[in-house]
Amino acid sequence: MKFKRTPQFQEDYDRLSEVDKRAVNEAFPGVGKALKGDVQLFNHFHIKKMKGGESIWEGHVKGDNLCFTFHYSQTETEEKVCFFRRVGTHAIYKKP
Repeated sequence: MKFKRTPQFQEDYDRLSEVDKRAVNEAFPGVGKALKGDVQLFNHFHIKKMKGGESIWEGHVKGDNLCFTFHYSQTETEEKVCFFRRVGTHAIYKKP
């Protein structure tokens, strides 16, 4: 599985405080492992499908204060790609 950041994710990330950026940077290798099937890490990040979000999922870094959204896609060669869509406070859920 490959992981990519959307332009919106990058904009959100750039607006984070240095403390939150550090938390994201430290957490995301674990998020990658969770999305590849590590059930313990999957539960640690509280990853779940968003209600009404079709194929959009949500997760949390730093307890409940820092959230992220993502979706999956498959390439023509059947490779799965995870696109990180947003990162920030719960306000990102308005436009995930």
